[in-house]
Amino acid sequence: MPKIAVVVDSTAVIGNELLESNNNLYSIPLHLIIDDKSYRDGIDITPCEFCYKMSKSINLPTTSQPPVGDVYNLFEELVDKYDNIIYITISSKLSGTFQTGILVKNQVSQDKIIVFDSTFTSTIQKQMAIKALELAKMGSSIEEIIKSLEYIKANSKIYLVVDDLKHLHRTGRISLSASSFGKILNIKPILAFEEGEIVVNKKVRTMGKVYDTLVELIANDKLTSNSKIILAHANGYDYALKMKEKVLEIYPEQTIIIEELSPVISVHTGERSFGVSWVY
Repeated sequence: MPKIAVVVDSTAVIGNELLESNNNLYSIPLHLIIDDKSYRDGIDITPCEFCYKMSKSINLPTTSQPPVGDVYNLFEELVDKYDNIIYITISSKLSGTFQTGILVKNQVSQDKIIVFDSTFTSTIQKQMAIKALELAKMGSSIEEIIKSLEYIKANSKIYLVVDDLKHLHRTGRISLSASSFGKILNIKPILAFEEGEIVVNKKVRTMGKVYDTLVELIANDKLTSNSKIILAHANGYDYALKMKEKVLEIYPEQTIIIEELSPVISVHTGERSFGVSWVY
């Protein structure tokens, strides 16, 4: 049975419980910069703490990919212990994390290391890691694991709801005029991941319409009992809980998980944002 290590970056928001129960799972932190102070994501600061600091910060927080040295040192350590290493990263269109992984792979081992672009982050990235761990425990080959990850990539969706348009303007997603106009009209944008990028998918004017639109989107996909539904939030647990109640009305047999949203995504969406994601 091949020995396979599963590595993620911290945007997958892997909890300590999952790390402690899988000795072949590793997480590399991105860095969060708030008012010129740097924090290692998930180590020096939690998603909840980040939301609080973001709301109080003078300048827009920024993020930086894991230092090349951190990735290099981990891969150097793992390449002697495992037959293969799968590094599942945040979308390459949102961060340079994937490109750094490729750079280090070419320096350490082109044969043993696979750098996999999730084209998502947070909840779906975490589901990829969980599936890779399950298959590795079953003795699946590296080819079978990658095929399964490709399936998840092609059969997943993430929608995000923004409570305040100012963050989308500050990160260049919408214009100042659109931000100001949207605030006057109390518009709630629904964002989506499309080909690895975050785009404005729909614009609605009330939270009631937000829930109705998201429920319609997930209902149209006609999920099965094997589908996974995960909600995530940035200090917006009440929104996520309300969304869970709405989804259970159409999928009453589903187990729906609520998790915290990655701080890297919260930079774009702001505090009190939430999202719904699923894997067919």
